[in-house]
Amino acid sequence: MKTIFNILLIAVTSLGCSTQAHIPSDFESIHKRMFVAYSHNRTTKSVENVLKKLSDNGSFNDIDYCSTEGTPIQHLKNMTCLAAAYTHPENEYYHSEVLKSKYWKALSFWIEKDHRAKNWWYRSIAYPKELSVSVVLMANDIKKDLSMYKKVTDYLYDEYKFGKRKNLGKEGANGADIVMGAFAAAVLNEDEKEMFEFKDIMSELLTIQSRNGILADYLFDQHSGSGRQLYFANYGKEFVNSVMYYLEFCDGTKYQTSGAKLIEELFINGVQWIFFSQHHDPNHTGRFVSSTRGVKDVEKQAERLTRLSNASPETRLVAKRIHGENSLEGNRMFWRFDYMVHRRTGYMTSSRMTSTRTVGNEAGNGDGELNYCSSNGVNYLFVTGKEYDGDFFKKMNVRQFPGITAEQDNTPLPIPLWGENGGNAHAYAGGASNGTYGASGMILERRGVKAHKAWFYFDDEYVCLGSGINAEEREAPIYTTLSQTNMDGKVMYGAEGKSHAVEKEVQPANVDWVMHGGVAYFNLKSQAKFRIGCKDGLFSLNIDHGARPVNEQYAYIVRPGLTSSKEADSYAGRCPVAILSNTEKLQAVRNCNSGITEAVFYQPGVLVIDIDRSIAVDAPSVVVWNEEEGTVAVANPQCESVDLKEINVTLTHKGGRTVASFALPQGEMAGGSVVKNTAFFSCISKDYFRF
Repeated sequence: MKTIFNILLIAVTSLGCSTQAHIPSDFESIHKRMFVAYSHNRTTKSVENVLKKLSDNGSFNDIDYCSTEGTPIQHLKNMTCLAAAYTHPENEYYHSEVLKSKYWKALSFWIEKDHRAKNWWYRSIAYPKELSVSVVLMANDIKKDLSMYKKVTDYLYDEYKFGKRKNLGKEGANGADIVMGAFAAAVLNEDEKEMFEFKDIMSELLTIQSRNGILADYLFDQHSGSGRQLYFANYGKEFVNSVMYYLEFCDGTKYQTSGAKLIEELFINGVQWIFFSQHHDPNHTGRFVSSTRGVKDVEKQAERLTRLSNASPETRLVAKRIHGENSLEGNRMFWRFDYMVHRRTGYMTSSRMTSTRTVGNEAGNGDGELNYCSSNGVNYLFVTGKEYDGDFFKKMNVRQFPGITAEQDNTPLPIPLWGENGGNAHAYAGGASNGTYGASGMILERRGVKAHKAWFYFDDEYVCLGSGINAEEREAPIYTTLSQTNMDGKVMYGAEGKSHAVEKEVQPANVDWVMHGGVAYFNLKSQAKFRIGCKDGLFSLNIDHGARPVNEQYAYIVRPGLTSSKEADSYAGRCPVAILSNTEKLQAVRNCNSGITEAVFYQPGVLVIDIDRSIAVDAPSVVVWNEEEGTVAVANPQCESVDLKEINVTLTHKGGRTVASFALPQGEMAGGSVVKNTAFFSCISKDYFRF
């Protein structure tokens, strides 16, 4: 508490404000908040380490200023260290004239050097944002030299004002970052015109976007030139960081925007769904594929969000969940991204599909160049949270992302540069959800490989079906990957009533189940060839469809929470799942315990469940029928790609027959689920985005 008081006191006095009764202007209030946010005490050792590297001309002797990379940003970080020490009342260098002169040399060198990296992002975003920190702290001294002050503020304004960028409100994270790079200059200049422009840009950014920003299903899109791309754990995180600073700094001033509510909705309806045990779905990291990237930053953002005015109790619960509390349960379809998430307290999984509208993880600037197969229907599963952390993505077989169907050749994979060639040739990719259960499916057409892939989500298990697997012109074997994770304990499989431990790669022909890491995989197609791998600290499980497959299939159940062969044998003997259809026309599953039927219709047709039950549809669709709750969820899996206004569903049940028309959401809501009561087929939810 003493430290905070001291910082506030020094903020007031250093900014030239009287400690007597004074009503601060909006600019004074904003500057003071920035000062407090950026003020951190630095150790004597860290300051001395910076000082001993500082040359007489203001450069640092361990930095290569001729580099075309962004490594010289360390110069600005060194300046931040010096400024923080100089302005912190509890630091031994507080108001040291010697330290101030050193900072001044470093500042002068940087402004005159005006380093440009080959990646525009450094000069336009990273450099001005980092420089802003020390400039805000040292503003009172910098303003005494009007010539230097103008050079510094012009430097901060460069990309925003002099770069003449247009439509920043449509640039997602980049737009928000460019604003915040120039923000300090406008505050120090007390420039109302620019501040109101910032307000307008932030207001535009903090609305639902059609691309590059928060989309209608509440996940974040960036680099959508080749198709919409999930990107919260990188660009979305940076977007939130910039707009949160803006919201915090401008709170209660005339420059504030009302966008805080949208950030809350982003976290409630989107972000919390992708976090499990302090890890996140790697589908959201783009070219920086990882399950841990930016986790600590997002945790801090969630905490900051709870401190904003009018934060809801639900937001505080979201913060706990992002910190590792796994109480969130349910199923949610993010139709703008062809992406479904399914959660129970003991696990989280997702199906990442792609279509003509979306792409998988991109490549760019030398990163993500092996991400091509991430577009083939990825199915990550988290039980412990550590399945994909550490150096997993450096060691993994990039033709075996969990869930995908792909050729196992040795030829170089195409590089999905900025998402190019990172999508899928077919428009069918989507799913239906009632908020608790869901089903999703896609038609894969990539690199000579075709397949109909579907996922059916229940309580204790989910079912994965594949049909129409064709690759007649591909000479290398085609695999469907059930799992590839870090090794976590022993691997076992069951065959012909006996269990076996796996110590090296095995290829048993008649596997009933495979178990690893608290997850059991049950083979529902007896002739399927399972390959089990245990190598280099990785576990892998694949179905080998052979070279040039024609109309091949797969069918398996994933059951998290099983740890012994006895449990696996018991589940196999009482398996509650019945496969009703696995063809190129229709893939469907029924959970006999819960009475839930889920179907992926690739064309109009009829699903006969049993002698008493059937589902008929008059258009390609995904259907989830929960008989116990008496509800049906329906969605158009081709979203806006097909102009479909309604789907007619006919249910036959216990001798009765009921027909209903489901009016489908349109535009950016196309692909969202519609849920109706089966008794009267009266709409019970128009809140499509909730599912």
